[in-house]
Amino acid sequence: MRREAKYDRRKRSGQAMLIAVLSLGGAILGATTVAGLLTLYQIRATTDSENSAKAIFTADAGIEWAQFDHYCATDVNGSGANRCPDVTTGTTDYTLPTFNGSGATLQTNCYPDYSAQGEATTTCSGSNVLSVISSGIANGSERAFYISYSTSSAAYP
Repeated sequence: MRREAKYDRRKRSGQAMLIAVLSLGGAILGATTVAGLLTLYQIRATTDSENSAKAIFTADAGIEWAQFDHYCATDVNGSGANRCPDVTTGTTDYTLPTFNGSGATLQTNCYPDYSAQGEATTTCSGSNVLSVISSGIANGSERAFYISYSTSSAAYP
């Protein structure tokens, strides 16, 4: 009987060793999986910075267009003439810029109030326009700029 008890003890110590090795292996596997997932997110964020930059520059171009349309197309003295000499007289709306080959799109909305919740138009040339939201979109990255005109006069800014 004494021999059988010794055999049982050895058998149990082998089981404990197996459980310890499996637990340690599982912990290492879990840590490696989490580290790989975090690395994947960092790689995605790095490659997406290009699209983010495209979206920012596109939105900036929309703001520049809105300011041009607002200040350049405004009738100075009621004569119907535009303030910019290179623009056709009587034209009040200018086309939005396009971005060929970059995959970026632009959406610019002009609002008659500061909260940007009124009826949105794509015409920024009216004297009733008080705020503009320009959104640039490039392959899933969307960035936007907001400007408001505190006082909109006929004088150049």
